[in-house]
Amino acid sequence: KYHQRMLTRPGMRIFVPLCGKAVEMKWLVDHGYKVVGLEVAPVPCKAFFEENGIPYNVKEMKGIHGEKYESLDQKIVIYSCDFFLFTADICGEFDGIWDCGGLNSMDVEDREAYIHRIRTLMGKGCVNLTEFVNFDKSMVDITWSMTKEELQKAFGEGFIVEDLNEMKAPQRLKSQGCDTLKLFAITRT
Repeated sequence: KYHQRMLTRPGMRIFVPLCGKAVEMKWLVDHGYKVVGLEVAPVPCKAFFEENGIPYNVKEMKGIHGEKYESLDQKIVIYSCDFFLFTADICGEFDGIWDCGGLNSMDVEDREAYIHRIRTLMGKGCVNLTEFVNFDKSMVDITWSMTKEELQKAFGEGFIVEDLNEMKAPQRLKSQGCDTLKLFAITRT
């Protein structure tokens, strides 16, 4: 519903942090975008390409420990490495970011470092769509979500945070204590 906030022109490079086997990556490639994912473990990287029938090569990364999984048509790359060591020197800046759980999964004490890394990967005008899972506090004693004000403070000057939507969680997540999903757009000005 909100992809047009991030996808403003054909051929954009979209970053998907802590991507796993996210189905959105295939959707983005099928709609003409170039995708760069990052996942710590190699198993989901291989599984993404194999499950989607996408031929790929694997190479050792230069500069940091890890592997680069790249489709033969070079439309999708997934790096398997330490997120906190991944820099724009490795892959350049991005036009858009789809963060469906990366920031949400960070321990509170790691959020500042995570946001710093994301900031350095956002090119001018980049829109970062960030989704948070909000937990029912009566079921789970976890505060994973952030407010618009907390995100604005964390991203700081040069970034605009918009609160796009809050929706009820799907049933499959409700059983795990999830109450709502919250979507933010974070734009580098």
